[in-house]
Amino acid sequence: MKESRYALLCAGMGAGLLGVMVMAVNFGALNLKSSWIFKIIVNGIFGCELFAGEWKPQLVSIVWNLRLPKVIAAALIGASLSLSGIFMQAVTRNPLADPFVLGVSSGASTGAVAAILLGGLPLIGTFSLQAGAFAGAIIASILVFTLSGGGGPSRLALTGAAIAAVFAALTNLLIFISADTHKINSAVFWMTGSLAGITWEQLPAAVAIFFAGLCTGILTRRPLDIMLSGEERARSLGVDVKTLRRALMVVSALLAGVSVSISGVIGFVGLVIPHISRTLFGPVHRRLIAPACLLGAAFMVAADLLARVLAKPEEMPAGVITALAGAPFFLHLLRRGMYKFGD
Repeated sequence: MKESRYALLCAGMGAGLLGVMVMAVNFGALNLKSSWIFKIIVNGIFGCELFAGEWKPQLVSIVWNLRLPKVIAAALIGASLSLSGIFMQAVTRNPLADPFVLGVSSGASTGAVAAILLGGLPLIGTFSLQAGAFAGAIIASILVFTLSGGGGPSRLALTGAAIAAVFAALTNLLIFISADTHKINSAVFWMTGSLAGITWEQLPAAVAIFFAGLCTGILTRRPLDIMLSGEERARSLGVDVKTLRRALMVVSALLAGVSVSISGVIGFVGLVIPHISRTLFGPVHRRLIAPACLLGAAFMVAADLLARVLAKPEEMPAGVITALAGAPFFLHLLRRGMYKFGD
């Protein structure tokens, strides 16, 4: 693919993402004028009334405090899970690797629920949820990759399913033994995979971790390409495979952990999006990472928008839509058997 065509496609995907985000901000119980939404957002960004208010004051709260943070969070979660899936699939050379399938998201969920039910840590306060999710994701990652013993796709997927079941049981146990009804309700609501109730305060950590992961992908794109041809060849070409695998495992867990800490468990995004992106742009990571992030962001925003449309006037968890789209794709990959990137 020529560079000009690649740049044009990426620009088109960026425009598509922006369009879906505008639709998502506009959609709700109240139909607002697009011009009003634009003016409210500009006023919010600059912190002053550049545009005179021709709308009711409560509309500012609806757009700026309710809808916009939620849409941005959906985009960040979709991009982060897609990037995490790319790293996991490349490092393991396994098409079934993604945070949800391998139980990493379940581990993150257990850590986050523990933070909710047991209370925050004094030293980190409001970041306890993120810290708990990250710790759970790291532990789940270590268990899956250790217990699978470097087996093939099916063995890794089955190990991930077992680890996910264990963490799901631990999560249910924590809920069962908790005596605080309010905390239990908060945890159960959060576990549905919903994007409802997201605030601006939850976004800075997600933004920082996503861009750290993106920079990691850019810096390691060549070693990742080399690893697609096998570990022995990668070592012969000077790639420190063990260090790279550990570093990307931590980054992947961090991306999954921060996503789960915001929205609960969102399944299959990290599985589906990288494969679609490889089909469109090929396996070379220099061309893969940016489109996958854009596509994952658009997919997640669209999933949340569709969930609201289907359940109107209620709000269905976006995780339901991603599971309905991703589960058949997962079964298709299982039926295909082994798959080698770059073939």
